[in-house]
Amino acid sequence: MSGFGYAVDTFAAWLAGGEPGWLAVSVAVLAVWVLPLMLLVFPVAALGQILERKIAAAIQRRVGPNSAGLDGPLRFGFRLMLFFLPRERQDRVFKAFCNFPPVRSILLVSRRLGLGQLAADGIKMLGKEDIVPAGADGMVFRLAPYLALAGAFLPFCVVPFGQHLVMLETEVSALFAVAVSGIVVVALKMAGWGSGSKWSLLGGMRAVAQLVSYEIPIGLAVGGAVLWSGSMDLHAIVGQQYEPGVFSLLGWNALQTPFLAVLMVVFFVAGLAECQRSPFDMAEAESELVSGFNTEYSGLRWGLFAMAEYTEMLLVGALLATLFLGGYQSPIGEEWICSLAPWLEVPIHVALLGAKVVAVYLLMMWIRWTLPRYRVDQVMRLAWLVLVPLCLVSLFGIALTLLAAGGTEPGEPFGRVAARPRAALGWLGHLVGWAIPVAVGAWLVVMAKKKHGQVHPALQRLTGGRS
Repeated sequence: MSGFGYAVDTFAAWLAGGEPGWLAVSVAVLAVWVLPLMLLVFPVAALGQILERKIAAAIQRRVGPNSAGLDGPLRFGFRLMLFFLPRERQDRVFKAFCNFPPVRSILLVSRRLGLGQLAADGIKMLGKEDIVPAGADGMVFRLAPYLALAGAFLPFCVVPFGQHLVMLETEVSALFAVAVSGIVVVALKMAGWGSGSKWSLLGGMRAVAQLVSYEIPIGLAVGGAVLWSGSMDLHAIVGQQYEPGVFSLLGWNALQTPFLAVLMVVFFVAGLAECQRSPFDMAEAESELVSGFNTEYSGLRWGLFAMAEYTEMLLVGALLATLFLGGYQSPIGEEWICSLAPWLEVPIHVALLGAKVVAVYLLMMWIRWTLPRYRVDQVMRLAWLVLVPLCLVSLFGIALTLLAAGGTEPGEPFGRVAARPRAALGWLGHLVGWAIPVAVGAWLVVMAKKKHGQVHPALQRLTGGRS
């Protein structure tokens, strides 16, 4: 065994036809670790920018990017391939190729979708001069965007994409994902400090304060899923959510107890802040700080920060789905998918996980173009006075639920994931576990309305109403 995980060892043994050597292991690492990130995360993060522009245009009732097609890059390719022909002949061949019905349809669709804008943005980003300010700390300034991208990509190493597609399996993968994502905090501080600009320094300080604050509720939310599942292995957490039968979603953590549902919402809100998306984009408040910590960056290094942001959005969706929504499991009929051969099971499970991640992705984009930005004090108050107490109450509720269960029952084996014990609640215990917290929550809402009226005093002051 190479020690690189189940997927690498299995693929390397298949390549070698027995005990794998260093060449088979190297090829397996590239195929299992590198290619999934290059082929899945990079294109989705890049396409996310165009998708966000389209969503913003739809919300604001405008057209959005639709004028740049793929004609330009295609014409450039023809110029390179037909360099030996005169310019007029090249144009005639290119025009005849573009008038071919299937090609014409593809070019029309690409123009309407704005895919040419993606190529134009990439060329523009690569073509811009990489400027290092005169007063900047050169090494710190140059290293920051690469650290930010590394902190966004490393957690994907432990995210299970399928039963047979996990890059790195370890018993502390949940802790690993939270820990290595903290590299982004160091990168943003380096960017603000190394730029030698007061605007960038202020943006970096805001970013660090925000990210450090919201890592607390994220860690507590992850801790709640770990407490309920009894494991810090993300793949084991996915397996523990398996429920045989037609309705597989009945085993998902978000449906087991309202406390886990609350932690899922907390994880999503804190994830928005970690990605510095609206309404938590105070670190990049362009109306106040020009652009925040990345003000002095241009060209490719600025693009790396943008890529890290969209990659972090994917990461939040992947971890939320893994911890609370069954991971790569299907909501209906998961049992038959588990029985498929690996070459059929892996694409189906990757598609299922991808659908959940894209749903979270789209929700983040919708929120950005819907809600206004919070002030600095509002961002800090939400983290420390709302989310952290909610997490602590939810952890206490999960512990009480497990204590009230009075024991465990054997779980179901899920593919190659061994069966894990579950809380012996039964249908009556689940019903009571949902009914009591919901009743207490409804009572608190009624009491708050009696005390403050239909509108909370803070909201009245914010909207200019009378208290």
